[in-house]
This record gives sequence, structure tokens and C-alpha cells, in this order.
Amino acid sequence: MTTLDGYILRRTLVPLALVFAAFVGIFVLVDLFDHAHTFIDNNTPPTVVLLYYVYFAPYIMVLTAPVAMLLATLLAFGALTRSNELTAMKGSGLSLYRAFLPVVVLAATLSALSLLVAETVVPIATRQRIEIHENHIRKRPSSAFRSDVIYMWPDGSTLLAKRFDLRRGLLEEVTVQQFDTDLRPCARFDAASGTWEDGRWVLRDVRLRRFSAEAESTAVFGALVLPADGPAPRDLSTRQLKPEELGYADLKAHIERLRVSGVHPGDLPVQLALKLSFPFVTLIMTLLGAPMAAGARRGGFALAFAAALAISFVYYGVLQVGNVLGREGMLPPALGAWLANILFAGIGVAILVKTPK
Repeated sequence: MTTLDGYILRRTLVPLALVFAAFVGIFVLVDLFDHAHTFIDNNTPPTVVLLYYVYFAPYIMVLTAPVAMLLATLLAFGALTRSNELTAMKGSGLSLYRAFLPVVVLAATLSALSLLVAETVVPIATRQRIEIHENHIRKRPSSAFRSDVIYMWPDGSTLLAKRFDLRRGLLEEVTVQQFDTDLRPCARFDAASGTWEDGRWVLRDVRLRRFSAEAESTAVFGALVLPADGPAPRDLSTRQLKPEELGYADLKAHIERLRVSGVHPGDLPVQLALKLSFPFVTLIMTLLGAPMAAGARRGGFALAFAAALAISFVYYGVLQVGNVLGREGMLPPALGAWLANILFAGIGVAILVKTPK
């Protein structure tokens, strides 16, 4: 790293740290005002509230990293442009691309860190935050019902219940699917209900269908007992985790279990692709913001903030459109998740090419 690289990095890191701190602070204050009545009504101790926001911080930082890096880039290179330092650099033979290099490396590093934190820290912290909110702030008892319960045996067989009454140990609208060694369906049990009796599930009003390469056979039973290695009620009573509580591998495995069970995964494939696409927004925003700031001769923090806000709103709007298109099947889920990145990366490269070197 040259002395000039270090200077440009310092000019970028200072506003980046301040913007990060400001965004986290604003996010926490807004959320605090929104939930203040909940904290007061439930006599929540200050230490619990503090711990709640400590676990919230990693998610906030990953979410705001692109905007923070964009604003820091606009401020740093805007200041270098207004003070004619960028002009002096180009006059000494340094290309604009070379001047951008340390900030691009910083953005790429921040993108990699965001990906790492989102995959390792955020899921654990989010689960802890939700647990604190439900058990220590709102102090609500666990719901007596679960919807769309899924359980998978080691051999790949799956149990799906539309509804599970924890108090009565009652499953409703039960489907059990079995697969052969090639993961092809070989049997399916559809039952109106299932009850936990003497350590086993007893299915009622069962319709059995067996599949083979030659034919399909059907049988009806008033009751059918599942094997003893089936799930106990406690295995089915855990809360279904949200996508932000799962890492990439766990969410992918969950989607596969849903598909094998015949359940449509909804927007989860798009959420899965977003886990890889969103951290790269930080780098894309930098490629977009640096040439914009280098070409601006006027304006200070207010103009930079307004530009960052406008770009972010447009980006998140395109992101939501891509999510909807991916969820509805109008685009492949991965393309829907990457649509905003592709579009804004293209705009950033076009602006960079047209910027005087």
C-alpha cells in the first residue's frame, strides 16, 4: 500500500465509521420509540432491553452497510474533488481508476465481511433477539398450535401436518411420504388426524397409496400406527425459524425438505439467493458512488446524503420488484434476487467509463 492509498483510505474510513455509528443509532432509536410502550407495559429491565439491541446490531450493520459505504464514498471523493486533490492526483499521472482502487478494495473487504457475518453471526443473534422479545419482553407463553409442521426421518421419509395442537397432542391433515433408494416416491399416507398414544403416533382415517413402475395401489385404514422411531411431540413443537435465523446451508436444506414433502417453498428460494447477492451491494454502491462524486464540483454532506438516499430508495425498489418476480415464477429465483445488482452494476460501470480519467 502506498502513502496515497493510505491517505485515501483514511479519508474514507472516518466518514464510514461515523455513518455506521449514526445509522445504528438511528435504527435503534426508531425501534426503541416504536417498542417503548411494550418495554414499559411489561416492566422490562434495562439490561434486557440493552441485550435485545446488542443482538439486533449485527443485522442492522449488514443491512445498512451498502448505504453507509455509498455515503462514505460520496463524502470522501466529493471532498477530494472540491479541494482539487483529485485533480492534482490526475495531473501527477495517477489515473482515476488507480485513485479508486483502495476504496474498491475496502468495499470488497466489507462485502466479504458482510457475507461472513450474515452467515455466521446474524442467524444466531437473530434467534437470541427473538427469544428475548418473546420470553423476556412480551412474556408470552408459547403458542399452543403450530402450522405446516414438517419432520424428516434419516432415510428421507417425511411427515407433514397442516396443524399441530400441542396441548392435545393432535395432528391434523397428516401426510407421510416414503421414498426408495433413488428418492422416488414409493408410498404415501394421507390421514385426517393423528394422536400421540403410548409413545407412538396413531393416524386416523388413513388412505394408503403405493407406487411402482407398473401400477399404483390404494388401501384404506381406520387407524394406522407409525413406527416407534417417529417424531415425539417435542420434536414437532419447536417454532419454525425465519429465513434470517438460518444460514445459507440450513435454509437450502429446509427448502429441499419442503419440496420433497410436496410443499411449495414460497419466496424462500429468493431469500436463499439474497443471502449471496445482498452483501455484494456494498461493492456495487461503491462502483456507482465513486465516479459520481469525482464528477461533482459542488455540494457537501447534504447533497451527498440526498444522493445516497435517492440511490438507495431506487435500489431497494428494484430489489423488491425482483423479489416479487422471482417469487411469482416470472423470473428464476436467483435472477430475481440478483436483478437489482446486475442493473446497478451496469449503471455504475457505464458512469465509470464515461468519467474523465
